[in-house]
This record gives sequence, C-alpha cells and structure tokens, in this order.
Amino acid sequence: MDDDKAFQSKRKALVFVALLLLALVVSGAQIKEANTFIFKIEFANHAGLQYLLFLSVLLCAVRYYSYSERYHNQLFRIWSGRLLADYRVYRVDREAGEIDGLLGKCLHVHGFDYDIANPVYRKSGFMKRSVGLDTSTEHEGEEYYYTDYFDLCAFGPSWSVKDFRKLLLWEVKYRLQAWVKYRETLDLASPYLLAAISVFSFLVASFY
Repeated sequence: MDDDKAFQSKRKALVFVALLLLALVVSGAQIKEANTFIFKIEFANHAGLQYLLFLSVLLCAVRYYSYSERYHNQLFRIWSGRLLADYRVYRVDREAGEIDGLLGKCLHVHGFDYDIANPVYRKSGFMKRSVGLDTSTEHEGEEYYYTDYFDLCAFGPSWSVKDFRKLLLWEVKYRLQAWVKYRETLDLASPYLLAAISVFSFLVASFY
C-alpha cells in the first residue's frame, strides 16, 4: 500500500475533504478566500460550500474504495490465514491424512483426495462461511484442478450451530487482532471512519 501512488493519492484526497468538512461543521469556521494562484475567491454561500464538500466526501469515498478493494481482499486472506493456522481451529493429522481441530467436525475429507494442507477461508455473505480445498478430477484423459468449497452453514450430526458460533468467536478474535496488532488494517480503514464521522456530523448539523 505504501508504494501504490494512485492509492495513496485517493487516500489523501478523502482524508483532506473529510477533515475540511468536519472542521467547517464542528467549529463553524468559514472559508473567506481560496487562493487558486491566479484568482482569489471569497465564498459568500457557506452552506452551499458545506454541501459541496459533503458531495466531495462521498465521491472521494467511492474512488478510494475502488482503489482499496484489492487491499481489503489481501488483508482478509492474511487474517483468515492466521485463523486457519490456529491448531484449535484447523489442524492436519498427517499420519491419518485427515483434518482435526474444530473444523475437523465439519470437513470429513481425506488428504489423498484434497490438498488439506492449504485451506482457504471464504465469507460469501452475512453469516455465510465456507472453507475451500484444492482438488482435481479427471475428464477424458485430462486432469483438471479446482477448489472445492465446503459450506460451514450446512449443519449435521457432527457440526452444529454451536460449533459454528465457536468458529465465529475465533474469527472475531483474529479480526480484532488485525486491527490492534497490525497497522495495515487501521491504515486502510481510517479514511472510511473519518469520512463517516464527517458525513454524520454534517447530517446532524443540517437537520438540527
């Protein structure tokens, strides 16, 4: 992220307009002049300026999201990788070639059929989780490789709602750890938080 100039420019733009809108709304400051190198512009309609900044924050937030989405995906893979690396959640029994730990209750597969050493965690919706395992199949003499996803919301005798809740608690732990222990998550999310605060402050000031 630090070396991505396009991403950093969108981040700085969003932070700047959000801070400017927040300063105007909270402090009641007024911009009398703006030096545009050639002209000096005095803003007479300060309410209109706030609406302009409000729209600018929304536009910059959308632009920032389009540039930051790939980093969101990368950070998701990093913290979910830490989740699956926890032996209490996911552990490979190499002698038996089976999956142990909490997810061993749900994933009844064998290491000869799947690459159980490299699982992938996926969130596909609200309270929807699955684990992907690489495997292969043969068709007309050719071998095809693909990822088979196992739905963690498919409950049965060995995998219950209680087990799924335990998994979500482990997920919360590693999500919080990504926020507190590693700076990248907060660096990525802080412009959104600042934009949300400025927009909320503007809406409250406009209606009250």
